[in-house]
Amino acid sequence: MDSIKILCWNCRGSSNPRTTGRIRALMRELSPNIVCLVETRADEGRAKTICKKFSKAWEWAAIPANGMSGGIIIFWKHEMGLVTPLAHSRYVLHLIVSNEKPKEWILSVVYNSQHIQVQKSVWCALAGMSSLNLPWILTGDFNAILSTEEHRGGGFDHYSTKSKYFSEFISANQLFDLGYYGSPYTWCNKQNGLARRWARLDRYLANSSWISCFDSYYNKHLCRTLSDHSPMLLTARFFTSSKKKVFRFENYWFEHALCHQKVYKAWNFKTVTSPLHAFAHLTSRTRSILLDKKTFWHVC
Repeated sequence: MDSIKILCWNCRGSSNPRTTGRIRALMRELSPNIVCLVETRADEGRAKTICKKFSKAWEWAAIPANGMSGGIIIFWKHEMGLVTPLAHSRYVLHLIVSNEKPKEWILSVVYNSQHIQVQKSVWCALAGMSSLNLPWILTGDFNAILSTEEHRGGGFDHYSTKSKYFSEFISANQLFDLGYYGSPYTWCNKQNGLARRWARLDRYLANSSWISCFDSYYNKHLCRTLSDHSPMLLTARFFTSSKKKVFRFENYWFEHALCHQKVYKAWNFKTVTSPLHAFAHLTSRTRSILLDKKTFWHVC
């Protein structure tokens, strides 16, 4: 494989035939290696029924919903190598993946509660994974945001305390927000007028060990359909050679019309980590954008 594609979607129930059709369409059109579904609202029986529809091409693991609340399903392609599911609660499903590259890493799929005390317990449980010192990536619906810029409509009071604990979890575990392309919000309450709300409740986070395995990565927020959440597609490309190339900024790049805009975009988002890790992450984003012909040179 020259890249890994991870698709994540809060589908708000997975039993509807239209939703199942949407999942199939995303698998077919985007060719992900891993598909993460949260808030499936599927009990054990329904989860097995849904997963059997995909079992010819995909392996799977699931956490059943509690009534009509929660539920997580992960599908992965056979080529992902040895995959071991691990679950400690109904809020997080982990996959420990052993493959050639990265050799061993962890994917944690989260559907966090809206209740702050439960959120705190989830952050505490997740923190234990960082002690394994393995490449680690997290995705899902965290039901929390990091700053006032990540919501629109209504006041910040609803999010402020959750934001504090979420930020502390990210900082304490030296995680990076992997950013996004597309709409700045992944959730909309679909209300009309002044009652409408938007927020970035879904995202990808990763530690520096996971990020260092890849030459570039980008997360795209897809169109919101059949759910109040947008699907997200993360594409992470491996280094094309065994040795990393030295990055040097070329002065002639200033002659391209969008150079300043792309560099500004690479640096214009908040990181919640130590200054040294934040600087390394921001320069890595700049390198990826400037060296990616598809997103920079072809546009210029």
